[in-house]
Amino acid sequence: MADFAGRVRPIHKETLQNEVYRQLCELILEGGLAPGESITVASIADAFNVSPMPVREALTRLMQAGALTIISGRSIGVPTPDLASFEDLKNVRIEVESIALRWAIRHKTPSFTASLEGYLEQMIQAEEAKDLKAHIRTNYEFHFAIYRQSGSRILLETIENLWLRVGPYFHALRERGNLRISNVQHRCMYQAIIDGDEAAATAALAHDIAAAYDTMVATLLGAPRS
Repeated sequence: MADFAGRVRPIHKETLQNEVYRQLCELILEGGLAPGESITVASIADAFNVSPMPVREALTRLMQAGALTIISGRSIGVPTPDLASFEDLKNVRIEVESIALRWAIRHKTPSFTASLEGYLEQMIQAEEAKDLKAHIRTNYEFHFAIYRQSGSRILLETIENLWLRVGPYFHALRERGNLRISNVQHRCMYQAIIDGDEAAATAALAHDIAAAYDTMVATLLGAPRS
């Protein structure tokens, strides 16, 4: 059972449901819920110190988005992946996230590129320390700094919904040296953004997504890598 105590912020009553939903999204996106872990309405309500109602509403939204499912009884967790869904998710991510990356390059600023450099250094440190959770969290921060820089709220929301479906499976990426492979693509992406090279940046992004997909499929489903 996943333990959320001490990992959440106080909730303001006027935005109860949305705050619970946003914090649960952040936990999933940053690697706070792995396949095999489960949560209950009661455990989340206790962690947030709220009544069960806003928790049920937030979890319902996440289940409707395909991020969570009922595991057994009152336990809720990450859906069991299947090959067709993973393939579809990979292809859609490459297309949609490439659009956001191109737009971000067109709107880049010195503070934006400096933040990417900082996240890249943190991911390298996490790789060297073999700290998977830190790498997952900073990988999310790196990518979403790019997607926010696109300037499109709708595009950002679309990408977030895609990541809610794939985020929990990033825990499989410690296998087969994927953290190192991922950081190679992150370096290429960062340099291409600095250079304003949209083609090189989107190629690095596509390689990053595809390599992660191959590792997740091989690790979680036992399927051969493509």
